[in-house]
Amino acid sequence: MPNKAKVFGWRVLFDRLPTRVNLEGRGVWLSCNIYPLCNKEVESIQHLLSTCEVTQRLWIKCDRWVELTSARVNNIVNHFCSFYLVGLSEKANCVWKGMWLAITKAIWTHKNRIIFDGGQVNEIEIFAIAQLYT
Repeated sequence: MPNKAKVFGWRVLFDRLPTRVNLEGRGVWLSCNIYPLCNKEVESIQHLLSTCEVTQRLWIKCDRWVELTSARVNNIVNHFCSFYLVGLSEKANCVWKGMWLAITKAIWTHKNRIIFDGGQVNEIEIFAIAQLYT
């Protein structure tokens, strides 16, 4: 797994991404703190990658893609830990966790495209990018 991916994963798991909640906590003024994928709730790491309805649909698509069903949890660390399959080798589970990183990176990248490039929410595109990263 590339170091860049590991650093991104660390930033996700330790809530160090510049989400709107984190930016406001650092004193950055924002005109809006609502998450642009759903336009319903404040952009926190938990909502961004776990509880948002758009994100939840994306995780379901990923489950179908690999023909597995996994339990959804709202805590991002527990969500990451749920990407461990008993009976698989350590190497296979490393690949499985790499898939989690690829999906989260695709969500983050798409969110930034919406904010900075005026993009539109496109679940099919997010999923395709996640597959490509994987």
